[in-house]
Amino acid sequence: MVILSKQSIQQLSSNSFMRNSMASAASSSPAFLSEVPLIDLSSPDAKQLIVKACEELGFFKVVNHGVPMEFISTLESESTNFFSLPLSEKQKAAPPSPFGYGNKQIGRNGDVGWVEYILLNTHLESNSDGFLSIFGQDPQKLRSAVNNYISAVRNMACEILELMAEGLKIQQRNVFSKLVMDEESDSVFRVNHYPPCPQIQALKGMNMIGFGEHTDPQIISVLRSNNTSGLQISLADGNWISVPPDQNSFFINVGDSLQVMTNGRFKSVKHRVLTNSLKSRISMIYFGGPPLSEKIAPLPSLMKGEERSLYKEFTWFEYKRSAYNSRLADNRLVHFERIAAS
Repeated sequence: MVILSKQSIQQLSSNSFMRNSMASAASSSPAFLSEVPLIDLSSPDAKQLIVKACEELGFFKVVNHGVPMEFISTLESESTNFFSLPLSEKQKAAPPSPFGYGNKQIGRNGDVGWVEYILLNTHLESNSDGFLSIFGQDPQKLRSAVNNYISAVRNMACEILELMAEGLKIQQRNVFSKLVMDEESDSVFRVNHYPPCPQIQALKGMNMIGFGEHTDPQIISVLRSNNTSGLQISLADGNWISVPPDQNSFFINVGDSLQVMTNGRFKSVKHRVLTNSLKSRISMIYFGGPPLSEKIAPLPSLMKGEERSLYKEFTWFEYKRSAYNSRLADNRLVHFERIAAS
């Protein structure tokens, strides 16, 4: 567990921030999701179970994922060390433009949360040694640690995407994974730190938003966190359900782009993070995205009979630009939906 000093907590606190975060907070604590779809990647029926989970929730947990625990623990340890630094040291990597260190502000359109974070390009040569050196160790050593983790998680994400394609009976097994493996893939890696929020105890049943509700715009997101709770997903009926933490497994989110490519068959899951009054939460997320020039549209092989496309074709660059010009909770896909003929 990360213990922040009183000064560090005060760095995140302000009256206006508290008001903004509480305005979006839930008034009661949702129940935990009793059964998160669990996929054993070594199981023969993994592909069918993945498709079922993507259709019903857009969210599932994977075990036997093949990512060495050494890679996970090393990167989490280095991230913890970084977030424990004085704010003045962390701000040497700020502001995120788009890569670097961020504190409270999420994006550029007014969203805030009880969170600080690091955003990295998965093409690590794009992240300078000067930036990596703020972690307090040899930049090349850290570069190697991040590289090892991202490479392992990318491989797992591609395995999952290929199992999806098999489960959908698509002849081209790499139809999704090739976009993430492309040298021009626009994928990013994010480490979020949610400090403990002692003020919650005085809120009398209210919750503090760490990261507001949103969907991920990319194809797939691969999340791993420590054993502190906070992650919630929204069900089809609009109810929020808490996801039990599991530091030894990975959670998978369907992204907006994958929803489009499956013509709405897979659901991009809306999710958020609530803060904890006593414990810090560290999460590491790999966002697998296509090249900027890639055209995103429903796959013809998934269109049945006279089924029509629900979405207009767009490039990932166009969608990414739209996403960055919107608020977190906005339905970004609505701008790319086809209007049904009356």
